[in-house]
Amino acid sequence: MPALQIITSSRRNCETAVATTDSMAAASVTSAAMARARPPVLLMPAATSSSISARRAVITTDAPFRASRSAVTRPMPADAPVITTTMQRKYNTPVIDDIALLSDLVAANSINPSLVPGAPGEAACADVARRAMARAGLDVVMQEAAPGRPNVIGVLEGREPGPTMMFCGHLDTVGVEGMTDPFTPRIKDGRLYGRGSEDMKGGVAAMIAAAADLASGWTRGRLIVAGVADEEHMSLGAEALVREWRADWAIVTEPTKLALAIGHKGFAWAEIVTRGRAAHGSRPDEGRDAIARMGRVLVALEARDRELQALPPVPYQGTASVHASIISGGHEISIYPDACVLQIERRTVDGEDAAVVAAEVNQLLDRLRAADTTFEATAEVNAFRPSYRLDASHILPAAMAGALSSAGLSPQPIGMSFWTDAAILAAAGIPSVLFGPGGAGLHSHEEYVNIEDVKTCRHVLAATVRNLLAS
Repeated sequence: MPALQIITSSRRNCETAVATTDSMAAASVTSAAMARARPPVLLMPAATSSSISARRAVITTDAPFRASRSAVTRPMPADAPVITTTMQRKYNTPVIDDIALLSDLVAANSINPSLVPGAPGEAACADVARRAMARAGLDVVMQEAAPGRPNVIGVLEGREPGPTMMFCGHLDTVGVEGMTDPFTPRIKDGRLYGRGSEDMKGGVAAMIAAAADLASGWTRGRLIVAGVADEEHMSLGAEALVREWRADWAIVTEPTKLALAIGHKGFAWAEIVTRGRAAHGSRPDEGRDAIARMGRVLVALEARDRELQALPPVPYQGTASVHASIISGGHEISIYPDACVLQIERRTVDGEDAAVVAAEVNQLLDRLRAADTTFEATAEVNAFRPSYRLDASHILPAAMAGALSSAGLSPQPIGMSFWTDAAILAAAGIPSVLFGPGGAGLHSHEEYVNIEDVKTCRHVLAATVRNLLAS
């Protein structure tokens, strides 16, 4: 995405529009003259959308003049796209109904096509988030992370210079095999059920709603709200985000059950292939069973996993581990298989990189070769993401700890077992923490998020930003 050119406009006329997600009326807005005359700025009208259920929100565009500052860190090319930044509105009621937004996000099928071939990806979900960000008063940019797979980025600009805060959450989900009505949000016993509700559309809804709460009083610095693609596979969205956007701090709203998390494990994916010799099933003297040989690899991997988990845990990350994920081999039942392919996942901690994992697997295979000179196998690490840990004394967890204490929650930081985009943000120089609502069933056949957790997450996010700006 090219560099961004930012211009400003103001809204002086007061108009009120009653909106539903089935029909959002465009607000009539006039552009006020600035110190020097300029052509009128085109303001995006509110879009229409379809939703699980109609809901109403009263939106008032009455606000005193506030022009945003230009936050440019590099020269502007002549063809740079223009983002119109407007003064913030005041609302009679909250502009974002967080649970209604969550329902709309869950209803949008955003299965990652890298995990499930033919799946639609994040476009529909990104559009839901885009409309919500626009209603909240943010200026919105769509950034293509991969063909047809956008990031959606909302920005609040203050009129005074100040730090930049980022909220970040992924829009994609895993598949839905075995689920019933995965895209029909269902509320029961204080929970909202549906694919992606916990992982992590509950966090996405909370961060957009928090930005709406901050918008009316935003005067200093910059707030970036990023819904990104592809976290469930290779994080193409987060990588595209950090190529164009920077922040002083970030909160990734992954599901932490309302706990402050400052670290997590990394991971590596590797493929192991054992070789055999094809032959008729009645001729064992001619055949060599590649699947049976892979059995030796599985036994050795299981032993290595026990060794890893017996090591002292790394603070905020825990212990490393390894497991077999997918195995395939053979052609026909009456033929000795000539090859067997195993895909494994190795969860890593600080001090372990792709080279460490590759050496570990190859040493395992070397021991099997030494025990049997006919044993043939190869291994390759084909993906790696690093572990992450932020110092507990950093200003970001300290600011969030204050907000958590005020909400009656524990301020003590923890670590998460799963990997997140926080590692990519940190690698780009953006210190990050994890904080999001709780629930259960991520990646399983029944997934839900706790509704009250979404609301609490919203308020803690907004309070944390206020604490940081006041520091």
